[in-house]
Amino acid sequence: MDRHSSVSARSSPSSLRKRGRPTADERRRRETEILTTALSVFLKSGYGGSTLDELAAAARVTKRTLYTFFGDKAGLFAAMVTDLAAAVSLDAAYDSDTLETLATRIISRVHSDELVGLHRLVIAESTRFPELARILHSSGDARHIARLAEHIRTERGPASESLAEPLFSLLLGEKHRRRLLGIDPAPTAAQAAAHADAALRLLGLGRH
Repeated sequence: MDRHSSVSARSSPSSLRKRGRPTADERRRRETEILTTALSVFLKSGYGGSTLDELAAAARVTKRTLYTFFGDKAGLFAAMVTDLAAAVSLDAAYDSDTLETLATRIISRVHSDELVGLHRLVIAESTRFPELARILHSSGDARHIARLAEHIRTERGPASESLAEPLFSLLLGEKHRRRLLGIDPAPTAAQAAAHADAALRLLGLGRH
């Protein structure tokens, strides 16, 4: 290879892209990897006990990458909760749910081992880190209630929209309390669907 070819190879767009800033897709993929591993670290070490070094090592990135993407540990935690919630009650642009399927997914995910673990972690650490409770509620619970309200308004009429919050309470209820206490296992898909159906019917939101 001559000198000109060597310089061209070193200066090719692909080689420059590898050394420069990541593309939007690459950044999103890296963010997803970080957020996926973050939950296991927080559940293992707690929020106060986890460090950015530990979080970076789990995601196989540098601590500088965490600072660049999320600012600090609280920013990473908030992004993780938001990402988890978006997988439960989908963004409107990607939402093909019905009220029934959304209610069932809320039960399946919020009662799952990982999200019950997250809920326990926030309860345990909210005295020292009160922002955790605000993040979990605003990015999680409040989001789910808002999405339920949108589905109720569209599928059952505006007059029933105010039932979104009572519905969300029923989707958690005593069964979620028993999950937090470690009494019951996570619900099966059939149990989640039956729970959702019972809650909807109790509020007069079931399909006739």
